[in-house]
Amino acid sequence: MAALPPGLNDLEKHCLASAGIALRCSPSEAWLAGWGKELQDALGGGDASRRDLDANRLGRQCAAEHGAPEALADCCRRALAAPGD
Repeated sequence: MAALPPGLNDLEKHCLASAGIALRCSPSEAWLAGWGKELQDALGGGDASRRDLDANRLGRQCAAEHGAPEALADCCRRALAAPGD
């Protein structure tokens, strides 16, 4: 996954970015990147959010379940729309 598609909301971006990192590198590196981003937001005046971390987790799950980059956007949208997530 070279670049994120246009028109995504913030949580979709987190989910897809995490899924892409998990596929290209590893789920551990995706976890580290997500937490690093939120830590940078917290310390640098950004908008740190638990919801962003939850979206990152869903992205890693989508990568593990689907593995195909073409299926990740749909998986992220469904996962983010599911009740309780």
